Amino acid sequence: MKILKLVPFLCLAALLNVTSVSAQTVISHKGLAGDFYKADGEVAVVLLHGTLAHNRMEIIKTLATLLSEDYGYPVLTPNLSLNDKNRMGDNIQTSTKSYATLTACDIDHTHKYEDALTELGVWVEYLKEEGFKKIIVAGHSRGGRQVSAFLAKHFSDPAIAGGVLIASGLSRNERNIENYRKDTGLDLRKLLSKFSKLPDTEYVNVPKFIYCEKPRVTAGAFISEYTDNPSHSAPYNVAKIQNMPILVIGGSEDKVVPNIEADFETMSGQSNLRIEIIEGADHFFRDLYADDAATMIIDLIESI
Repeated sequence: MKILKLVPFLCLAALLNVTSVSAQTVISHKGLAGDFYKADGEVAVVLLHGTLAHNRMEIIKTLATLLSEDYGYPVLTPNLSLNDKNRMGDNIQTSTKSYATLTACDIDHTHKYEDALTELGVWVEYLKEEGFKKIIVAGHSRGGRQVSAFLAKHFSDPAIAGGVLIASGLSRNERNIENYRKDTGLDLRKLLSKFSKLPDTEYVNVPKFIYCEKPRVTAGAFISEYTDNPSHSAPYNVAKIQNMPILVIGGSEDKVVPNIEADFETMSGQSNLRIEIIEGADHFFRDLYADDAATMIIDLIESI
């Protein structure tokens, strides 16, 4: 494992580099929705968004634009369906439940954490069908953790050439229990025990689900989210990945996933793992920090 720290150098040329509005193409494939940022490069990047967000959130759109327009590599940004028809296919272009808000709290939460792995698989196969023989699978925050779980199952696929995990570390069960009690006064463990006896599709009465207050959520979705599952943690998954370069990008000022090096400290002997820390960047790598992250991704692409 290699850990490097980057201190951005803010030169005048960089300050004058204004990214133009990207010309992505909307894709509807097998009932799912995504955006494709066309470029001439032979290596394609799949870039997955984070928790309950969408594929046009700032960090995803900015990185996709930089990679495609500035560096010439095509990028596909899936929009996780979250099992909601308004986030699927062509519906997302007109639905008020698509891009109106960053966090999808206005849906029925029937989706499960693992659904993302299936949808990632659909998009990787789509790119293969489009003729791409080398694909980088990347994700931000929870999206990166889901990417790590996907790669742990598919690292032997010759078309998948590498993985990038941006602000993606451990999922801490004790912290989840503590935060849920702090926010709601309820014991998460008792809720999980109670809901485990119910049908997956039965709606349960809880005051909060992830970021959402007074949600409509099923027992299955709640259990999938909050059960202590090691595959929800990026380091657990990365430890399984062989013969594939994995790049982890963290921000020194990230308050959501702080001190990401510590999350991976037990993996110091894993030669295919590289950790880069961008000094000054927070969880969303705004402004020039996104340029730094894009450069790191390009370095990985050009090394394969």
